[in-house]
Amino acid sequence: MRNRRILVYATALVFAAMSLAAQQQQQQQSQAGQSQAAGPHPKSQKEVEALQKVQAAAQAGDPKAELQAIDNVLENFADTEYKPMLMQMALSASQQLNDYPQTLVWGDRILQSNPNDYTAHVMLAEAIAQHTRENDLDKQDSLKKIQDHANKALDLLKNADTPPAPGIQEAQWPDYKKQLTSQAYDALGQAASLDKKPADAVKQFQSAIEAQPSNSVAMARLSKAYVENKQYDDAISTADKVLAMNDAPAPVKTFAQQEKDAATKLKGAAK
Repeated sequence: MRNRRILVYATALVFAAMSLAAQQQQQQQSQAGQSQAAGPHPKSQKEVEALQKVQAAAQAGDPKAELQAIDNVLENFADTEYKPMLMQMALSASQQLNDYPQTLVWGDRILQSNPNDYTAHVMLAEAIAQHTRENDLDKQDSLKKIQDHANKALDLLKNADTPPAPGIQEAQWPDYKKQLTSQAYDALGQAASLDKKPADAVKQFQSAIEAQPSNSVAMARLSKAYVENKQYDDAISTADKVLAMNDAPAPVKTFAQQEKDAATKLKGAAK
């Protein structure tokens, strides 16, 4: 059961539809005393064409082709002004493909470039949480990484009053910030569950839902945490909320139903 892919910066790729002539026209207007549009710009028609391939793959929902197109831009246009955006898209595409090693690679590349990139911190926390198992020999190291990334993201988000540029529009920012905050708490909840701390997991998942009430994944995981904490009535009522959500994905509802059934059975056995 995974969170839906964070669509980071994808809408900003409208730039790829711009021709080199349009860029030159903007430069001429700027030279004539008019302000040039803020944000990155391609430096050649070949770069525009390479960026258009990224855009086409993203719009087609083909993360494998998207990654190939991104690699092509970064390899052939090393000075592209779109590098931060493209790395974010590569991280998101890798996560969508469930390519854990590449998710870690792209996340680390982003943080090497910008240690305060809260989106990368959240996505790494989530990815590590989703791929950590109770019997892993390095589980404690993984839990520390989850906590470090998630807590760093939460600290950064508290003081993040404006959206990262480019990519997230001003009107999208409040919801995007809530989503990232929710997912950071969700990762902390998963870490607590893996660490056999159900009471702490309950608190973290509650914080995730408080930040974004529509986060059906966190709500389903909260139901599981309630079961683990022997709060069976809370587990059942929380699972029922997930089952009543129209936009909850089918796998999430299946998970919630399983937790409801488990809570019902355990509640009966406890009588």
